[in-house]
Amino acid sequence: MTAIGTRIRELRVAKGITQTALAGNGISAGYVSLIESGKRTPSPAMIKEIAQRLGVGEDELVLDKDARESERYRMDVNFARLALASGDPTEALRTLANVPVESLCGQVAYDAAHVLGEAHAQLGDIEGAITALERLVSRSRRDGAWMTLAVAATSLIVMLGQSGDVDAAVDLGRDALDAIDRAGLGGTDEHLRLGATYVWVLQERGDLLTATRKVEDLISVADRVGTLRGRGSIYWNAAIVAQSRGRVADAIRLTDRAVALFGEQEESRDLPRLRMQYALLLLSHEVPQAREALSQLDRAEVGDELTGSKVDLGTAAVIRGRANLYLGNTDDAAEHAARALQLLGPSEHIHRANALILLGDVGVAKYDTELARDAFDEARHILGKMEESRATARLWRDLGDSLREFNDLPGAMTAYDSSLRMIGLTRNPTSTRLRDHERRGAAHHERVAS
Repeated sequence: MTAIGTRIRELRVAKGITQTALAGNGISAGYVSLIESGKRTPSPAMIKEIAQRLGVGEDELVLDKDARESERYRMDVNFARLALASGDPTEALRTLANVPVESLCGQVAYDAAHVLGEAHAQLGDIEGAITALERLVSRSRRDGAWMTLAVAATSLIVMLGQSGDVDAAVDLGRDALDAIDRAGLGGTDEHLRLGATYVWVLQERGDLLTATRKVEDLISVADRVGTLRGRGSIYWNAAIVAQSRGRVADAIRLTDRAVALFGEQEESRDLPRLRMQYALLLLSHEVPQAREALSQLDRAEVGDELTGSKVDLGTAAVIRGRANLYLGNTDDAAEHAARALQLLGPSEHIHRANALILLGDVGVAKYDTELARDAFDEARHILGKMEESRATARLWRDLGDSLREFNDLPGAMTAYDSSLRMIGLTRNPTSTRLRDHERRGAAHHERVAS
């Protein structure tokens, strides 16, 4: 492509405009394609017309000095993106270290910032990922790059949710969806994936009524105009909402639908992650379906799709360990728990706490009191530092169940209290009548004893 053809395509895609929509009044869609591919050079009058249709100034199409400087780094950014896709986020960061991300302009700036955020996320550096993505979201809003905004906001919502800042994630999702709708991009893949992520964070906050209504609206849009990928994303998150409401059978049915939609695509990097979520859902069944869960994990790990993220790999190891523990394979469960902790590193986040609870359960099953106590204590330490959220509440509840099995009843009660507090419930104080009853009982025992 010529420089101007590249710039026209970047702006058109970022604003969610098709070649057909850009054409008209003497400019055909075919001619737009020829310009973008570098086979035709538009006249000054045509540049002015195209700029008006894109809602930008002519100077944004004709690369100035800053834009030409940014183009010099396109190869580095593409190399970093390739390293990230190949499962080497460290190499991606090393490459971007020589790129002045903040001073770049145009699509290369958006791409660099997004790769930077994803690389930090894959390395488990949630704070670094949030910082990079927040800058990208702000810049996308300022530039009116709505597609870039949708993609960046989707990633940032996940990062904020994982860090425990659920309210900020909900606010971002609502505002970004409003902006995408106003831009007329409803029904695009980017819109549906953003909506699906918004639904997920709503249920994480416990706002299940709003999440249910939103997912119903999105399913209606997706089934009418959405692609396989967009529809799959909606059904996936509808399953998560159903599970949160205790409707496990509905969650499994919706997940089956999502797997079928993603499976119809020639290549989907979402399918392995969906299968991993499916495995977790099967283990939450009233009668855990451990063998089927392992089968889903085996299918997820056939290719190299999960190798790009230590968090994904660590989560898969925890699920595999939990399934083996249900099957009585304690040695295999211990091996998977150790691998998960190695992958997740010493960071204090929810995934490590989950791995530690698994390791503690392995200690209980193997009658290794010291292993169980150390693992549960570290999990309690990590959860105590986490922001309040439904995800953290679920882990406090899981820890309470594990401590009860460990016969640590005071610890179990403390964990249950923490879980209830995070969903807005606290233990009822002992009533006056009950206290009076207890005092009368104590006095009666004293009289009998004397």
